Amino acid sequence: SSGINAEWPLRPGGILAKLWMVLDVVFIVISMTLFIAETDPKVEQTINESKEVEQIFFYLDAVCIIFFTIDLLLRLIVAPSKQNFFKRTLNWLDFAAILPFYIEIPLKDSSGITALRVLRLFRVLRILKVIRHSKQLILILQVLKQSCRELLLLVVMWAMGVVTFGSIMYYIEEDQPDSEFNSILKACWWAVVTMSTVGYGDLYPTSVPGKLVGSVVVFLSMVFMALPMTIIVSKFSRAYEEMKEPHQMVGGGLESQQGSQLSINGKPDVESGPDKLHPPSHNSTAL
Repeated sequence: SSGINAEWPLRPGGILAKLWMVLDVVFIVISMTLFIAETDPKVEQTINESKEVEQIFFYLDAVCIIFFTIDLLLRLIVAPSKQNFFKRTLNWLDFAAILPFYIEIPLKDSSGITALRVLRLFRVLRILKVIRHSKQLILILQVLKQSCRELLLLVVMWAMGVVTFGSIMYYIEEDQPDSEFNSILKACWWAVVTMSTVGYGDLYPTSVPGKLVGSVVVFLSMVFMALPMTIIVSKFSRAYEEMKEPHQMVGGGLESQQGSQLSINGKPDVESGPDKLHPPSHNSTAL
Protein backbone atom coordinates (compact mmCIF):
# COMPACT_ATOMS: atom_id res chain seq x y z
CA SER A 1 0.00 0.00 0.00
CA SER A 2 1.13 3.55 -0.62
CA GLY A 3 1.74 5.46 2.54
CA ILE A 4 1.19 2.70 5.08
CA ASN A 5 3.76 -0.05 5.23
CA ALA A 6 3.14 -3.67 6.07
CA GLU A 7 3.77 -3.07 9.76
CA TRP A 8 0.67 -0.91 10.20
CA PRO A 9 -2.44 -2.88 11.24
CA LEU A 10 -4.92 -0.77 9.26
CA ARG A 11 -6.28 -2.23 6.05
CA PRO A 12 -4.11 -1.08 3.12
CA GLY A 13 -5.93 1.44 0.99
CA GLY A 14 -8.69 1.87 3.58
CA ILE A 15 -10.09 5.17 4.78
CA LEU A 16 -8.34 5.02 8.15
CA ALA A 17 -5.01 4.21 6.54
CA LYS A 18 -5.33 7.14 4.14
CA LEU A 19 -6.39 9.43 6.98
CA TRP A 20 -3.36 8.41 9.04
CA MET A 21 -1.11 9.03 6.05
CA VAL A 22 -2.56 12.51 5.57
CA LEU A 23 -2.11 13.30 9.27
CA ASP A 24 1.49 12.14 9.14
CA VAL A 25 2.24 14.39 6.16
CA VAL A 26 0.48 17.34 7.82
CA PHE A 27 2.53 16.96 11.00
CA ILE A 28 5.71 16.67 8.93
CA VAL A 29 4.88 19.93 7.16
CA ILE A 30 4.11 21.67 10.47
CA SER A 31 7.31 20.40 12.06
CA MET A 32 9.51 21.49 9.15
CA THR A 33 7.76 24.88 9.00
CA LEU A 34 8.59 25.46 12.67
CA PHE A 35 12.16 24.27 12.10
CA ILE A 36 12.67 26.76 9.26
CA ALA A 37 10.79 29.64 10.87
CA GLU A 38 12.88 29.50 14.05
CA THR A 39 15.99 30.45 12.07
CA ASP A 40 14.50 33.68 10.70
CA PRO A 41 16.13 36.64 12.52
CA LYS A 42 12.82 38.43 13.15
CA VAL A 43 11.07 35.29 14.38
CA GLU A 44 14.09 34.37 16.52
CA GLN A 45 14.07 37.84 18.08
CA THR A 46 10.35 37.58 18.78
CA ILE A 47 10.84 34.17 20.43
CA ASN A 48 13.63 35.53 22.62
CA GLU A 49 11.59 38.56 23.67
CA SER A 50 8.23 36.85 24.21
CA LYS A 51 7.80 33.79 26.39
CA GLU A 52 4.30 33.22 24.99
CA VAL A 53 5.59 32.88 21.43
CA GLU A 54 8.33 30.57 22.65
CA GLN A 55 5.76 28.36 24.37
CA ILE A 56 3.60 28.29 21.24
CA PHE A 57 6.52 27.04 19.17
CA PHE A 58 7.45 24.52 21.86
CA TYR A 59 3.94 23.10 22.23
CA LEU A 60 3.40 22.83 18.48
CA ASP A 61 6.70 20.98 18.13
CA ALA A 62 5.78 18.78 21.10
CA VAL A 63 2.46 17.79 19.49
CA CYS A 64 4.28 16.80 16.30
CA ILE A 65 6.82 14.76 18.23
CA ILE A 66 4.11 12.99 20.23
CA PHE A 67 2.37 11.98 16.99
CA PHE A 68 5.65 10.74 15.47
CA THR A 69 6.42 8.79 18.66
CA ILE A 70 2.98 7.14 18.71
CA ASP A 71 3.35 6.24 15.04
CA LEU A 72 6.76 4.66 15.61
CA LEU A 73 5.68 2.75 18.73
CA LEU A 74 2.53 1.39 17.11
CA ARG A 75 4.47 0.19 14.08
CA LEU A 76 6.96 -1.48 16.43
CA ILE A 77 4.22 -3.19 18.44
CA VAL A 78 2.37 -4.63 15.45
CA ALA A 79 5.48 -5.51 13.44
CA PRO A 80 5.34 -9.23 12.50
CA SER A 81 9.10 -9.49 12.92
CA LYS A 82 10.87 -7.22 15.40
CA GLN A 83 14.21 -8.19 13.90
CA ASN A 84 13.20 -7.01 10.43
CA PHE A 85 11.75 -3.85 11.95
CA PHE A 86 15.10 -2.88 13.44
CA LYS A 87 16.88 -3.72 10.20
CA ARG A 88 14.96 -1.12 8.20
CA THR A 89 16.80 2.15 7.67
CA LEU A 90 13.64 4.27 7.55
CA ASN A 91 12.69 3.17 11.07
CA TRP A 92 16.06 4.29 12.40
CA LEU A 93 15.66 7.62 10.61
CA ASP A 94 12.28 8.06 12.31
CA PHE A 95 13.90 7.34 15.67
CA ALA A 96 16.76 9.77 15.00
CA ALA A 97 14.23 12.46 14.03
CA ILE A 98 12.37 12.37 17.35
CA LEU A 99 15.28 11.61 19.70
CA PRO A 100 16.73 15.19 19.75
CA PHE A 101 13.49 16.57 21.21
CA TYR A 102 13.69 14.35 24.28
CA ILE A 103 17.41 15.03 24.76
CA GLU A 104 17.00 18.76 24.20
CA ILE A 105 14.51 19.20 27.08
CA PRO A 106 16.99 18.60 29.95
CA LEU A 107 19.77 20.44 28.08
CA LYS A 108 17.67 23.50 27.30
CA ASP A 109 18.83 25.47 30.34
CA SER A 110 22.43 24.25 30.18
CA SER A 111 25.36 26.02 28.56
CA GLY A 112 25.97 23.37 25.90
CA ILE A 113 25.17 25.59 22.91
CA THR A 114 27.16 23.43 20.48
CA ALA A 115 25.41 20.26 21.62
CA LEU A 116 22.01 21.91 21.18
CA ARG A 117 22.85 23.02 17.65
CA VAL A 118 23.96 19.52 16.72
CA LEU A 119 20.74 18.08 18.15
CA ARG A 120 18.61 20.61 16.31
CA LEU A 121 20.37 19.70 13.09
CA PHE A 122 18.97 16.17 13.42
CA ARG A 123 15.46 17.63 13.26
CA VAL A 124 15.90 17.98 9.51
CA LEU A 125 15.63 14.17 9.32
CA ARG A 126 11.88 14.53 9.85
CA ILE A 127 11.49 15.49 6.20
CA LEU A 128 12.76 12.01 5.29
CA LYS A 129 9.58 10.54 6.79
CA VAL A 130 7.86 11.54 3.55
CA ILE A 131 9.78 8.76 1.77
CA ARG A 132 7.57 6.20 3.50
CA HIS A 133 4.50 7.58 1.73
CA SER A 134 5.86 7.51 -1.84
CA LYS A 135 6.56 4.39 -3.85
CA GLN A 136 8.51 6.45 -6.36
CA LEU A 137 10.91 7.78 -3.72
CA ILE A 138 11.44 4.29 -2.33
CA LEU A 139 12.08 3.09 -5.88
CA ILE A 140 14.73 5.79 -6.35
CA LEU A 141 16.51 4.67 -3.18
CA GLN A 142 16.42 1.06 -4.32
CA VAL A 143 17.84 1.99 -7.73
CA LEU A 144 20.63 4.02 -6.10
CA LYS A 145 21.43 1.06 -3.87
CA GLN A 146 21.63 -1.22 -6.91
CA SER A 147 23.78 1.33 -8.77
CA CYS A 148 26.64 1.48 -6.26
CA ARG A 149 29.19 0.48 -8.90
CA GLU A 150 28.04 3.16 -11.31
CA LEU A 151 28.05 5.78 -8.56
CA LEU A 152 31.54 4.69 -7.50
CA LEU A 153 32.66 4.99 -11.13
CA LEU A 154 31.16 8.48 -11.25
CA VAL A 155 33.00 9.52 -8.07
CA VAL A 156 36.31 8.09 -9.30
CA MET A 157 36.04 9.85 -12.67
CA TRP A 158 35.06 13.07 -10.95
CA ALA A 159 37.97 12.88 -8.48
CA MET A 160 40.47 12.15 -11.26
CA GLY A 161 39.23 15.11 -13.25
CA VAL A 162 39.31 17.43 -10.23
CA VAL A 163 42.93 16.59 -9.35
CA THR A 164 44.14 16.60 -12.96
CA PHE A 165 42.53 19.82 -14.16
CA GLY A 166 43.06 21.54 -10.83
CA SER A 167 46.79 20.89 -11.03
CA ILE A 168 46.96 22.03 -14.66
CA MET A 169 45.06 25.22 -13.88
CA TYR A 170 47.31 25.98 -10.91
CA TYR A 171 50.52 25.85 -12.95
CA ILE A 172 48.94 27.92 -15.73
CA GLU A 173 47.53 30.66 -13.48
CA GLU A 174 50.04 30.88 -10.62
CA ASP A 175 52.29 33.41 -12.40
CA GLN A 176 49.44 35.66 -13.50
CA PRO A 177 49.13 39.06 -11.75
CA ASP A 178 46.50 39.09 -9.00
CA SER A 179 45.94 35.38 -9.49
CA GLU A 180 43.78 33.67 -6.88
CA PHE A 181 45.08 30.22 -7.81
CA ASN A 182 47.64 30.26 -5.01
CA SER A 183 47.51 26.51 -4.32
CA ILE A 184 46.51 23.27 -5.99
CA LEU A 185 43.86 22.80 -3.31
CA LYS A 186 42.17 26.05 -4.29
CA ALA A 187 42.49 25.16 -7.96
CA CYS A 188 40.80 21.83 -7.19
CA TRP A 189 37.90 23.79 -5.71
CA TRP A 190 37.64 25.62 -9.06
CA ALA A 191 37.62 22.23 -10.81
CA VAL A 192 34.87 20.95 -8.51
CA VAL A 193 32.65 23.94 -9.27
CA THR A 194 33.38 23.83 -12.99
CA MET A 195 32.97 20.08 -13.46
CA SER A 196 29.62 20.17 -11.69
CA THR A 197 28.58 22.95 -14.15
CA VAL A 198 27.60 25.19 -11.22
CA GLY A 199 30.08 28.00 -11.84
CA TYR A 200 29.92 30.20 -8.73
CA GLY A 201 32.28 32.73 -10.30
CA ASP A 202 34.31 33.18 -7.11
CA LEU A 203 37.40 31.75 -8.84
CA TYR A 204 38.08 31.92 -12.55
CA PRO A 205 41.09 31.94 -14.95
CA THR A 206 42.28 35.20 -16.47
CA SER A 207 44.89 34.01 -19.00
CA VAL A 208 44.07 32.74 -22.48
CA PRO A 209 45.50 29.24 -21.85
CA GLY A 210 43.55 29.07 -18.59
CA LYS A 211 40.31 29.97 -20.35
CA LEU A 212 40.96 27.33 -23.00
CA VAL A 213 41.56 24.70 -20.32
CA GLY A 214 38.39 25.84 -18.55
CA SER A 215 36.38 25.39 -21.76
CA VAL A 216 37.78 21.88 -22.22
CA VAL A 217 36.93 21.04 -18.60
CA VAL A 218 33.32 22.15 -19.04
CA PHE A 219 32.91 20.06 -22.20
CA LEU A 220 34.58 16.91 -20.85
CA SER A 221 32.77 17.12 -17.53
CA MET A 222 29.38 17.01 -19.28
CA VAL A 223 30.47 13.90 -21.21
CA PHE A 224 32.06 12.11 -18.25
CA MET A 225 29.15 12.86 -15.91
CA ALA A 226 26.56 11.79 -18.46
CA LEU A 227 27.99 8.32 -19.12
CA PRO A 228 27.36 6.77 -15.67
CA MET A 229 24.09 8.67 -15.28
CA THR A 230 22.63 7.03 -18.40
CA ILE A 231 23.15 3.62 -16.79
CA ILE A 232 21.44 4.76 -13.59
CA VAL A 233 18.53 6.29 -15.51
CA SER A 234 18.07 3.09 -17.56
CA LYS A 235 17.99 1.04 -14.35
CA PHE A 236 15.38 3.37 -12.90
CA SER A 237 13.24 3.12 -16.05
CA ARG A 238 13.47 -0.68 -15.99
CA ALA A 239 12.59 -0.82 -12.28
CA TYR A 240 9.69 1.59 -12.80
CA GLU A 241 8.28 -0.54 -15.61
CA GLU A 242 8.61 -3.66 -13.44
CA MET A 243 6.73 -1.86 -10.68
CA LYS A 244 3.87 -1.03 -13.07
CA GLU A 245 3.64 -4.54 -14.56
CA PRO A 246 1.78 -6.15 -11.61
CA HIS A 247 -0.91 -3.44 -11.79
CA GLN A 248 -1.26 -3.93 -15.54
CA MET A 249 -1.45 -7.70 -15.12
CA VAL A 250 -4.17 -7.32 -12.50
CA GLY A 251 -6.14 -4.99 -14.76
CA GLY A 252 -5.69 -7.26 -17.79
CA GLY A 253 -6.70 -10.31 -15.77
CA LEU A 254 -9.90 -8.65 -14.63
CA GLU A 255 -10.75 -7.59 -18.17
CA SER A 256 -10.13 -11.07 -19.59
CA GLN A 257 -12.15 -12.62 -16.77
CA GLN A 258 -15.05 -10.25 -17.42
CA GLY A 259 -14.82 -10.96 -21.13
CA SER A 260 -14.95 -14.72 -20.60
CA GLN A 261 -17.94 -14.36 -18.30
CA LEU A 262 -19.69 -12.22 -20.92
CA SER A 263 -19.06 -14.81 -23.64
CA ILE A 264 -20.48 -17.56 -21.46
CA ASN A 265 -23.46 -15.70 -20.04
CA GLY A 266 -24.34 -13.27 -22.79
CA LYS A 267 -23.39 -14.92 -26.10
CA PRO A 268 -23.24 -18.47 -27.42
CA ASP A 269 -19.90 -20.14 -26.74
CA VAL A 270 -18.29 -22.94 -28.72
CA GLU A 271 -20.34 -25.34 -26.68
CA SER A 272 -23.53 -23.30 -27.25
CA GLY A 273 -23.81 -23.94 -31.00
CA PRO A 274 -26.93 -24.93 -32.89
CA ASP A 275 -26.67 -28.50 -31.65
CA LYS A 276 -26.55 -27.32 -28.07
CA LEU A 277 -29.39 -24.89 -28.55
CA HIS A 278 -31.59 -27.45 -30.35
CA PRO A 279 -30.51 -30.93 -29.32
CA PRO A 280 -31.86 -33.73 -31.59
CA SER A 281 -34.78 -35.75 -30.24
CA HIS A 282 -34.69 -39.48 -29.97
CA ASN A 283 -37.92 -39.76 -31.99
CA SER A 284 -36.39 -38.14 -35.05
CA THR A 285 -33.39 -40.43 -34.96
CA ALA A 286 -35.64 -43.45 -34.61
CA LEU A 287 -37.54 -42.40 -37.66
